[in-house]
Amino acid sequence: MRQSQGVFGKHPAGNARRFGLFFASLVFAMSAMACLPTAAEAQSLLARFRIEQVKDTTIVFNIGGQGWVRAGRRGQAVDPARDDEFVAEFRVIGVQGTTAEAVITGQTRRVQPEHVAVMQPPSRPFWRQTVFWIAAAGGAIVGLVAGYNF
Repeated sequence: MRQSQGVFGKHPAGNARRFGLFFASLVFAMSAMACLPTAAEAQSLLARFRIEQVKDTTIVFNIGGQGWVRAGRRGQAVDPARDDEFVAEFRVIGVQGTTAEAVITGQTRRVQPEHVAVMQPPSRPFWRQTVFWIAAAGGAIVGLVAGYNF
């Protein structure tokens, strides 16, 4: 009857190579997790727009060349002089050229032209992000090495 060879097998040289591969995979996984954004970095992903005109219940702001701003998207007006204090919520009702018009859906105080409009751009699909392709290539390399050595 065959004896159990344990997790790594019975050859010392093969054990060292397998342990080295395991350790390299562990280091790769830890470094990949270190590349993920933290909660503090999430705040820098907001787009800021200068408010051009304030009407009774609407605001008009310059969007420049940001094509993702469309009718129905939501955002907030904040006061940069007070460390981005929340002023109002809005919903975009129309875009013409480089300006967008939005209706104010809720506010804590009156919106002023000194305030800025803040919106979150749409996130890119996972297959269009660089981190995905780096992780896929690293996984393929680890898989090939593991397949060759085991």
